[in-house]
Amino acid sequence: MNKRRIVLGFLVAILIIFVSSSDTRIFFNDSFVFLKTFFINPTSVGAVIPSSSFLADAITKHIKRNGRPIRVLEVGAGTGSMTRRIAEKLRNGDILDVIEIDTNFCEILNEKFEKIENININCLSILDWNPGYRYDFIVSGLPFNAFDADFVNMILKRYQELIRPGGIISYFEYIALAKIKLFFLRGEDKDKFSKTITTTAVFRSEFEFDQENVFANIPPACVHHLRFK
Repeated sequence: MNKRRIVLGFLVAILIIFVSSSDTRIFFNDSFVFLKTFFINPTSVGAVIPSSSFLADAITKHIKRNGRPIRVLEVGAGTGSMTRRIAEKLRNGDILDVIEIDTNFCEILNEKFEKIENININCLSILDWNPGYRYDFIVSGLPFNAFDADFVNMILKRYQELIRPGGIISYFEYIALAKIKLFFLRGEDKDKFSKTITTTAVFRSEFEFDQENVFANIPPACVHHLRFK
């Protein structure tokens, strides 16, 4: 049953890409790498195919200039579906720092964006990233629901250290996936996952100003936008 769902999701995603994008060859290549990485280490990826263009549009919609160059940080870029959208918004003087821990994904990102001067690809953990400046926008593609609560807390704290006052942090979660996962867990695993859900919920309750459901994605996702004062 699980294999059938994966195949079905893959076919639906292909249909979405044919409707929303002309560059299907890139999608096929990226999807193959995603599937391979997911089966090797699912907790580091959290998805079996790249994010759709609709999700990329939703999570980057607040990125804009306000009379001066901007700094953008993308964490967990995967094969670059959201990186591409951010790059389209950049102007002279803007900076996009991309953080991706998976070496295979980093190779793909370097191939795609190495010729763009204001995009920097960095292959390391966000916890080890110390740029010496703060960002106007942070776009996170990390699968929080695949991590334990302590690690999520560390990431969120790092985001708060890296965002400037008034800056925006945007991230997404798959709709209903947390509840489904929680239903099947038992004992200590269920308690740990409940803490992870609570951690992100508390974070949102304090800072969230906008959210959007994106159903044209596999799985459907909810995008959260948080502003820090």
